[in-house]
Amino acid sequence: MGLFDGFKGGEETTALEIRNAIKEELDRNEWNYEISDESEKDHQETHFYMRNELENDEPVTAVVVVREYDHHADGFIKIKLYDIAYLEESDRRAALLAKINEWNGAFRYVKFCLDRDQDVVIDIDLPLDLRRGAFQPDSIMGMVGVGMRVVENVYDDLMELCTRGHTPRPHE
Repeated sequence: MGLFDGFKGGEETTALEIRNAIKEELDRNEWNYEISDESEKDHQETHFYMRNELENDEPVTAVVVVREYDHHADGFIKIKLYDIAYLEESDRRAALLAKINEWNGAFRYVKFCLDRDQDVVIDIDLPLDLRRGAFQPDSIMGMVGVGMRVVENVYDDLMELCTRGHTPRPHE
């Protein structure tokens, strides 16, 4: 079975089916997390917030976002890693963007970006096809691990250009 074979559910999905499967997986592994649910007219969206540590004990925030639509079988899962690094010196911006482009070409599922607050963020987008098969929440947790491993791989190069973590702006 391939990695994405597990991102499928039954013919008739119930609202929050995927959310509950991920919650059960987190509970089974005794991981600490917080949940935020949002409901719109045509979909449910759940955010799982977790803190992970790199091998050097530096904390990183991981957010798993699950969007399930009410009237059709497609949705998405987005994994975001925050609090990785902050671009403090604007004269290093061009060099950082060049590195981000290099890393984005090197990693298939994991994409780096520099947000408007000059924080380095990782995005992993996964399609969610709920028409057939069995959803496997451990695959989602595995992708969080892939993102953390990528941070580990680029950490030294990233720290040459950035400061650790996130620095709140005056408007925060």
